[in-house]
Parts: sequence; C-alpha cells; structure tokens
Amino acid sequence: MKKKIISILLSSAMIFSMGISTVSAAAADDTAATESIVVSKTESITDTAYGKVRGFIDNGTYTFRGIPYAKADRFEMPETPDTWDDIRNCLVYGSTAPITKMTDPDGGDFLIPHRYWAQSENCQNLNVWTQDLDANAKKPVMVWFHGGGYTNGSSIEGIAYDGKNLSEYGDVVVVTVNHRLNVLGYLDVSEYGEDYQYSGNCGTADMIASLKWVKENIANFGGDPDNVTIFGQSGGGGKVISMLASPEAEGLFNQAIVQSGSERYIEKDTAKKITEKTLEILGITDNQIEQLKEVPYDILDAAATEAMKQVGEELGTSLSWRPVLDEDYIQSNFQEWTNDVPVMVGSVFGEMNCWTALDPNETNKNSWTDEEVDAKLTEKYGDKAEAVKEAFLKAYPEKSACDAYYVADRTKFSKTLTKRVEAGATKNYDYVVSYESPIDGGVNLWHCGEIPFVFHNVDLVAGSYGGSQDAYDLQDVMASAWVNFASTGDPNGENVPEWSTYTDDNKSTMVFDTTSGERIDYDAELQELISQ
Repeated sequence: MKKKIISILLSSAMIFSMGISTVSAAAADDTAATESIVVSKTESITDTAYGKVRGFIDNGTYTFRGIPYAKADRFEMPETPDTWDDIRNCLVYGSTAPITKMTDPDGGDFLIPHRYWAQSENCQNLNVWTQDLDANAKKPVMVWFHGGGYTNGSSIEGIAYDGKNLSEYGDVVVVTVNHRLNVLGYLDVSEYGEDYQYSGNCGTADMIASLKWVKENIANFGGDPDNVTIFGQSGGGGKVISMLASPEAEGLFNQAIVQSGSERYIEKDTAKKITEKTLEILGITDNQIEQLKEVPYDILDAAATEAMKQVGEELGTSLSWRPVLDEDYIQSNFQEWTNDVPVMVGSVFGEMNCWTALDPNETNKNSWTDEEVDAKLTEKYGDKAEAVKEAFLKAYPEKSACDAYYVADRTKFSKTLTKRVEAGATKNYDYVVSYESPIDGGVNLWHCGEIPFVFHNVDLVAGSYGGSQDAYDLQDVMASAWVNFASTGDPNGENVPEWSTYTDDNKSTMVFDTTSGERIDYDAELQELISQ
C-alpha cells in the first residue's frame, strides 16, 4: 500500500490553500477595497502606534492578518511602517517574501500553500491571534519564526502554523512573522555603501523589527510586552539562535524555544565571494551597485543562486542562504544578557531519517524480520551496527530494534545547550519527541512533525497521526509545556511531568511520547556512536 501520509498532508495543504485563495490576494495590501467585507457580526478593532487595525473574531478568538510592522528598501535596514488615518483592514494574510521559482511542483511541495500566495519584497507583516484586546490583560506573548531555512517559507507555510487553537488553549497571544529571505535577506553588499552595512542580515533585522513592533504594540492586543517568548522550528529554530547572538535583540524577548534548529552562519569572507560572483554574473561593476536594486527579483535570485553554487564548489562544500557572521550584527558567542533568558531546545526522534519511511516501495519497519533488521542496521552503521542496536535499546527500551534505523543524530541540536552551559547560563531545558504515528503500521515522528502538537492543531492534520487519542493527549502535554514556559520561563505545571533543568551534572531530557517523562543522560552512548 502506498504511504497515506503524503496524500493526507497534500490534501490538507490543498484545502488550506484553496480556503485562503477565495479572498483576493490583492486585498492583502489594500486598506480600502475590503471595507464592504463582512467577516463577523462583531468587529474587532484595536490601536497600533501607526493607526487602527480591524481584524475579525473566529469563534471567540480575535484574529488579525497582514499587519505591517516595518518597511524597507532592498538591501537596507527596516524602518518603522508608514502611518495611516483610516482603519486598516487586516483580514487576509499579507504578502509573503519572494522565493525561488519551483521547477518541479511535485517535488515535495506539501504543506506549503505560501507558494501560491501573493509575494512581494514588501513582506514585513505579521499575524496575531488573541483572546483579549484589553491593554491591561497582559497575556504571555509567543512569537513564531517559520522554517524553510533562510531561503523559503512564510508565516502561512504550514496549515499547523495557524495560531487560533494555541491562543485559545493557552490563553496566550500568538504572533507569526513574515520577513525577507534568500538573496533579499542575506546577500552581503556591505562593501558598496553605508546604506548596506548590514545587508547580509536584513532578514534577521526584519525579525528584530517585528519584536520591536511587538514591544511597542502588543499590549493593545492583550499581550504583555515584558513577557515575550520567541520560538521556531528548523530554520526558524536557527533564527531563534541568531537572536541569542545579536546585540540588537537585547531586551526584546524573555524566553526562547529552539525546535530542531542549529547554529548556521556564512563567514564574512565567503559572503563577500558570493556577492562578487553575483555581480560578475549580472555584469554589474562595483561603481554600478545601485543597479543591483533595480534587477528583477527572479533574475537576481537566479544569479545569486548560481554564484553561491560556484563558490561552494570552489570551497568544496554546499552553501545555502544564512545570516552573515560579521561579529557585529551577528556575533560568534551568545550575548551575555541571554544567560538570564530561559531557553528550551529539542528535536524529534527521526528528523530527516524518517522520510525514508514514506517511500511507497519501502516495507514498514514493524514488519521486518530480525534478520532484516540486522541487515538494515549493518547497511547504515557498518561494523558499529551491533553496538548501535544495544545502545539504542538501552536508551529506548520501549521501542524495537528496527527503530534504531531511523533515530536521528541530535548532537547538532544539543550544541546550543552545551554552549549555553559553558557560558554559565542555568535556565536550560532539553527535549526530544519520540512519538510514533500509527499510520501505515507505524512511522516515527519526522522533521516538522511536532508542530501540530505545539500549536494544539492535531485536528487540522488528524489523518497524519491516525486520529488516535494518543495524539490528542500528547498535544495537551506539549502545548501545555510550551505555554507554561512562555508564561513563567519554566515548562513545569499542569499536564506536564516533572522536568528539571539541563546542567553538566544533570543532563535531563524530557521525552515526549504516549507516556512522557524525564530521563537523565539517557542516550549519550547512542549519540556518540551515530554522530561519528
């Protein structure tokens, strides 16, 4: 039987995409054309520093989409947005950042409706879900930075990014952010003019601008500007890490959650080579740099992508868009002030390894014989296979030996914790999500698979988790942990098993599963074996 998960996720994405496409994308940037739209019998209107905004009420949740938080010229730092006099309709999602055109629409393009949404370089907008518009409500604020690396993605990338259920479940204010990506967000042209000093980090600067907007305006959405948690998954987790390394982010957040994210930057010298090669491909000289601002996006993106490929080949590595490590806007070490910021770091059991389980030609792991298991492990781990199996079953006694084939190397994610502990930070929490979806005989959790649990959105993709009660129970545990953490800087509380901080002497990890619980230094031997 073909794997059902792909068709399920595709169907979910298509339904979501079709739903949002019923409203004109042009309305995203139009403050007047939508005056006649009736979204709710009760309007939701609140103030920002730049003018009033109108949202709508979705079964009790105040919802605002496409609020501008900044503006910026190409390669330049974001500025505060323009003000407006009339009430601005924030009823539909704003434009997303331009991304590389797809050449193969069938190439894994699921759960990504943003590819079919209006795109614009003026993409600095955000979305808000809240239960209260009282400026004195002081609800915890959770600001989400999307995945897709630094190249793709958007605040509406996945159906599970919808913040309504999390806001309702946790009585928190949820914010999701669009920002510049790829060549627009990370091409370093700093050597060609003062206006471009931080061009290699424009995307990061946009995110910091969104946090400044939150600090200034979120009280009018019922949020507490002095209790802000930033969180993100995959590339979004990396973005959270970059905030810990930027002096520009000081005082803009109080907690941070890194989901399957790692520290990834481009060295300054490498960034310089990419820019030089881009100019060469475009036929633009140093004294013609202003022309770069006029190059159509598709042409600019194609040239920069080719330049990055060529530079990577010269250096013997594969490159992708990332923040530029300039030791100014982004620094090598986490900022000292972040030692007092509680940080939660974790990953999922299978990460990218579980994509192999979705191969329609692959038999399910739970049907493998003992001989097939041993053969698979030998194929993957060579002469370490037996040691890996033994260490795996010691770390995960509740699982089967076949699961060792899919377990992910999580050392690259835990480096953030190690770095913080070495710097003297004490408010650290480690987790792994080891839940197995019952679909197709059992599939270990994959990269991005925890997002619906965090957002309390299992209902939106129920088919991906077999519609099991275990999945609904787990989302209560995980969403509660995230909300508790956002509220107090400590994930402990209702629905969450006791979870101690991670230290050198207490390498505590919360294992989220059908039965969740804390384990101490439980998989060090396993991780050492599979990370070599």
